[in-house]
Amino acid sequence: MIAPLVPVDIEHELSVVERYFAGDAAQRSAASISSELAGADLVVCDELDFGAMAAAQSAGVPVAAVAVIASGALVRPNRLTDALEALRVGLGTPAPIRPRGDLFVVPFAPAMRDPRFPAPGNALWMRPEPGPAPRTEPYIVATLGTEFNTESGNLFDRILTALARVGTPATVAVGPDLDPARFGPQPSHVRVEQYIDLDAELSRADVVLHHGGSGLFVRSVLGGSAQIVFPMGADQPFTADRVRDLGLGYVLDPVTVTPDAIADAVMSVRADQRVKGRVEALRRETLALPTPSTVVARLQAPANSAAREQ
Repeated sequence: MIAPLVPVDIEHELSVVERYFAGDAAQRSAASISSELAGADLVVCDELDFGAMAAAQSAGVPVAAVAVIASGALVRPNRLTDALEALRVGLGTPAPIRPRGDLFVVPFAPAMRDPRFPAPGNALWMRPEPGPAPRTEPYIVATLGTEFNTESGNLFDRILTALARVGTPATVAVGPDLDPARFGPQPSHVRVEQYIDLDAELSRADVVLHHGGSGLFVRSVLGGSAQIVFPMGADQPFTADRVRDLGLGYVLDPVTVTPDAIADAVMSVRADQRVKGRVEALRRETLALPTPSTVVARLQAPANSAAREQ
């Protein structure tokens, strides 16, 4: 089943981080990891795993938190005070929980982050895996991820109608929960699959249509592709803001956009040489970041200097 589309509710998405990730999920994570911390030198977790951060801090183990939200706008520590205090009390930890860890590894270019939510002072910027070198051609990739794909109403159908009109070779990845056959016969230039080798396909594509996940955002940049974003929830509206503000493509309303509007956006962004130049500039900035091995060496510093730097 595909659930009907609903308008984006940013307040709801922010409250999920507060109530769930810093609440119930954090309590469970802290309980599950605590028994594994004896003798540990370092805990590495993603920036939403507040339970792992809290348990490690309680045990005196330094934490490297890894950013997974490119824009930085979804996780707002000032909204997490009450939830993290409840977590601290439950663990009996004397000091307040540090929601960014001791070091904060950011595998995104600084420009990808919303300037209203700058990286913390303990940030270590890191180059993501580059993937295949771009060899862009008239080719389109479309995906709505592996969660929001089943919350997308008839958006896939509208995208497919648009791609039929554009006439360019295209691949639409619908995810494991959906049968490509449900979308019916397609023109010979449009392929519908559950899974694709995303990096390989993005390196070919000149345009990517996606839901606005942070992963698709950075991988599209590294693939040299312009982006058209249909934000539906989670961090997607914030990613969409960065795509628009950085001039990397267009943002379309997934609830109301028509097939004709999608097709027009594809043809327009494809023809805009300024977009191509901005994508390439951001790709160069991303690839100029410190390599993962450099960051790992910092994390492996004796006694982990991360804790002493705070």
